[in-house]
Amino acid sequence: MRRLLLVVAPALVLACSGATGTSNPPAGKPVPSTEPAPAESDSAGFATPQGAEEQPRGEPVQAEASPELAARIKNKFGERCRFERACGDLVGVDCESAVDGPYHYVRRDSLEIVSQCGGACRRGCTDCPPKAWTCPTY
Repeated sequence: MRRLLLVVAPALVLACSGATGTSNPPAGKPVPSTEPAPAESDSAGFATPQGAEEQPRGEPVQAEASPELAARIKNKFGERCRFERACGDLVGVDCESAVDGPYHYVRRDSLEIVSQCGGACRRGCTDCPPKAWTCPTY
């Protein structure tokens, strides 16, 4: 046991004194991670739905109507109704849907109703917007 102590003690003293010898080299600089750092967010830890960054495909929504189209809409649906947006050949006509009025999806050329939403129709209409509406919705 003494022999073991005589052999181990000098090695231990040498290692603890900081003298160079057979000690391990100092660790290098840490290697940066290849993963991007998480973006800072003020979302309070709420998860973002998958695909939230993706924009819906389809045509852009037209937000303004020609004066002629606006007049045709008022003549057919009444003074409470106005052009809200258009997508291809379909037009969204808002008849004060925010206060329980109807919202119509109509054909641009004939103003034929393709689908009606809002108002009394909220009790069962499910084709809103209709499948032909290929533009992004709100």
